[in-house]
Amino acid sequence: MPSLCQPGGPGAMWLPLFGEDEQRWPNGLRGVLYAVGLIYCFVGVAIIADLFMAAIEKVTSRRKKEQRGDGRMQTLNVWNETVATLTLMALGSSAPEIFLSIVDIFKNKFKFGQLGPATIVGSASFNLLVIVSVCIATIPSDEVRMIRNVPAFAITAISSLLAYVWMAITLVGNTAGVVDLWEALVTFLLFPVLVYVSYKVDRGDLNPLLRRFGMVAKETDAAEQSQFLAFSVESLAIGGVDTGKDFEVTVLRRGPKIDGAGPVSCTYRTEGVTAVPGFDYEEVEGSVEFEEGQTEARIQLRILDSVRKLNRIEFLLILEEAEGDVCFDPEDDGGDESAILTVAIEAGEQAGVLLRNFDAWIGINSLRRCLAEWKDQIVNSFYCNGSLEEQRGASAFDWITHIIALPWKVAIAFCPPVCLGGGWICFFATLAGIGIVTVFVSDLAELFGCVVGIPDFVTAITIVALGTSMPDLFASLSAAKEDPSADASIVNVTGSNSVNVYLGLGVPWTMAALYWEAKGSRFYVQSENLAFSVGAFCYVCLLALGILWLRRTMLKAELGGSWFAKVSSSVSFIIFWLCWVFVVSWQVLRGHKANPTETALALGGTLLTTVFWAVIPMLAMRYRFRLDRISSGPKAQDDETSFDPGSQGPQADTGGTGNADHFEIDVKEGHRGAGSWGGEAQSKGASSTSDFEPDAGWDTVDFTVDDVGDEKVIELPEVSECKLASAGLRQ
Repeated sequence: MPSLCQPGGPGAMWLPLFGEDEQRWPNGLRGVLYAVGLIYCFVGVAIIADLFMAAIEKVTSRRKKEQRGDGRMQTLNVWNETVATLTLMALGSSAPEIFLSIVDIFKNKFKFGQLGPATIVGSASFNLLVIVSVCIATIPSDEVRMIRNVPAFAITAISSLLAYVWMAITLVGNTAGVVDLWEALVTFLLFPVLVYVSYKVDRGDLNPLLRRFGMVAKETDAAEQSQFLAFSVESLAIGGVDTGKDFEVTVLRRGPKIDGAGPVSCTYRTEGVTAVPGFDYEEVEGSVEFEEGQTEARIQLRILDSVRKLNRIEFLLILEEAEGDVCFDPEDDGGDESAILTVAIEAGEQAGVLLRNFDAWIGINSLRRCLAEWKDQIVNSFYCNGSLEEQRGASAFDWITHIIALPWKVAIAFCPPVCLGGGWICFFATLAGIGIVTVFVSDLAELFGCVVGIPDFVTAITIVALGTSMPDLFASLSAAKEDPSADASIVNVTGSNSVNVYLGLGVPWTMAALYWEAKGSRFYVQSENLAFSVGAFCYVCLLALGILWLRRTMLKAELGGSWFAKVSSSVSFIIFWLCWVFVVSWQVLRGHKANPTETALALGGTLLTTVFWAVIPMLAMRYRFRLDRISSGPKAQDDETSFDPGSQGPQADTGGTGNADHFEIDVKEGHRGAGSWGGEAQSKGASSTSDFEPDAGWDTVDFTVDDVGDEKVIELPEVSECKLASAGLRQ
């Protein structure tokens, strides 16, 4: 029987478009056309994925009101952050791979296909090695990024590794070449298990266990904060009006000893609940500044008179990002991270029951706003860079990329905006769009591989995996640059790799196993190449995670750091990926027919190369670690004797990176031979203060500074010596 790309062949699912006539075109021409079409589909997937993620953010941003035990109301997120990240957010980043695997099962009439599973493994390799490599290298050498949520990283990293180990066991360990129904169900059910465990960790239920492994700090008595920022009232109701109305909200700075207290500040913003910004109220944001000794500040708000208010509606005024010697009252709405004031706008006049119910169900102003946004969304899709103003300053490159992507932009612009239906309508519409484009990706990948003579497996782990992971690459790169930690750029990668297996293989394998179970047969798989690729991935995955662990212990940073340590780590990750692609491709193309010499050269050469490039960053980090110890070691004896323990003390300068939010300093007692000594380490201009009581000799103190600015100083009163235990700090 002719292959799918030859005249008389079956073709793919929807392609070729011109049927048998297209199959007679020259292979070179078709190869170029299919490659261009594949790349163009990747562009479409990236554009749709952007809107898909926006819809997910809208869905997960919903808030609700709950009554506490003391009768006061508190505002909570409907979606737990961890659950949202591992479900909807992970689905958004992994949707192309998951759909490709499902489409592959349907196209092959519930028989095993190479394209879907190979893309899952190839995408995992690209995510962990290439994306993390780019994130490490993109941080300037004088800045660092560190994972703050260590338990989340540990759970997702272990889960991602175990997911692929389980995949290998399923393929070759239990019933080789067969995926039974129970194995497929276990693969799928591991996903809710991961979500549940992560949720329990997020709530702190597993903290006693995590403390044994050093993932959670020991509980200490929290230092009492003497000053708080809070609203003067817990809620505010404004009468319905027919004309615009301005009013003020008072923010208080309360606590003892306000007189003489230094300046503090915080940011504020409004957020709609049932009220619609731009129609019911004026959306505002800014900062509240308190001068020395000032106790009150005011924020100006405005109710708009666009239409009469048929029902009681609400919006929130939120205070965030407190700076200075102040925080938010944990007993108030918003907790210790923010202060939330609910502003209610009463109904302006009586109206018919039908009209009021329609407004309560749909929201007249909300509908007006969504229709206006939809119109702008369509119009702006035609402009280069998204608007007429931005188009005036567009470069030639901007115009080229705009013209190329214009058909995709216009098509996606007709998708309902995220504000309609709480984001769910856009969510399902874009999900369907990703599914449709994924069918074309699958067809084009198969036709391309057939025309140029490359097996589907090799096409999947290279071209297809790279194309479907491009949105993740740009998202992680942006997060690495903008976020003060490495959580968004690394933890999301490990979480996405777990979801790829649990859903990307669990769902289609369960469907196929059920189908063949109903027919009295079994779901047979071609496991040799897939199992080999999974085993090779687990090997390079352990190397990569080991380097990240060494970067954390030696450099106190997963991303960034000194130039040599940063570049060596980044290059090592890229070498790991290239070696993985080479050895898996060799296994698919030559492994079954290679002689022992060729096998030894291929496998041995890959092993030696990866080991060599695993040692290089270790040596670089060791060198940097020793250099930091030497350059920031204890002072000479003359300096020690001339130091007055009662003075300000040694100072450790964070270097003005703006991102070194966690570091260690080794301190020595101020009066040698005097036994234990109590002192206080205070960060000037930051929000953290740590108490420590070192024994005789050296002790290590961890500092976490939340708001490190251009130049922050750690003061060590009554400390005779100090040495810095972290890279990127100056003594």
